[in-house]
Amino acid sequence: MMMRLSRSSLRHNGLAMAMVWCALLLCASTTSVAFAQAPAPTKRLANGRPDFNGFFQMDAGGANWGFEPHNEPFTPGGRGVLIDPPEKKLPYQPWAAAEKIDRNKPERGYDDPTAHCFVAGVPRAMYVPAPLHILQTPTHVVLLHERMQWRIIPIDPQRKHLPDDMRLWMGDSIGHWEGDTLVVETTNMNGKTWLNEVGDVISHAATVVERFTPVNADRMTYRATVTDPNVYTKPWTIEMPLVRQPGELLEVACLEDNQDLQHLKEVRDAARAGAAKEPGR
Repeated sequence: MMMRLSRSSLRHNGLAMAMVWCALLLCASTTSVAFAQAPAPTKRLANGRPDFNGFFQMDAGGANWGFEPHNEPFTPGGRGVLIDPPEKKLPYQPWAAAEKIDRNKPERGYDDPTAHCFVAGVPRAMYVPAPLHILQTPTHVVLLHERMQWRIIPIDPQRKHLPDDMRLWMGDSIGHWEGDTLVVETTNMNGKTWLNEVGDVISHAATVVERFTPVNADRMTYRATVTDPNVYTKPWTIEMPLVRQPGELLEVACLEDNQDLQHLKEVRDAARAGAAKEPGR
């Protein structure tokens, strides 16, 4: 599982997991250099569509700790994955910018739903430091995430989304093809998820459009555009590589090994107690 350690204690053991996966990706990269050869062309199914079946790891660039370039002392660094807007800054409305800053306080770590083993939501499920397995048929794509979440995505451009009063942690995802690119639109989210551990904000009004574009047999480009009129002044887009890996999903438990939730609660309670003692409270 991914324990939260808060900023005072590295806010999740995600740092360790990120380091492990970075090491694995580095090993894979080193091996590919040592045995340099042209990448194989994109695999295809019998119907001609790209074959996305397999075990993948996102080269997420530290997105689970912020979309903008960052190098802070208590979280893994990141290269930045925002490709739009051009200034590489999230276009927050003022209230949401203030909320994001507040969420970054140590005592707010307890409020991230993933600290309580809820699913990460969309698009966060794609870039938490854990792999996923993709299953694909002519009519559906299934994303099985090692960190205990999944999506069953019908490939049907005529399909309608769920009624507006039905809200889900992972939203309602519907896919269609644009050439070789799988496009997935997700709506009907519940507004309870965080976009990452530093508290970037998303609301129930968001629509996320993801694009899975094959590069070669073992690599695709993942792009997600978030439109959320409750939180942002305009849409924004992140992009990162999704890399096929040898291996398979492991059994992972969250609640059984979540040893840090009590610590996060103690940090929160201590902050509340301190605030209550301030003059005028």
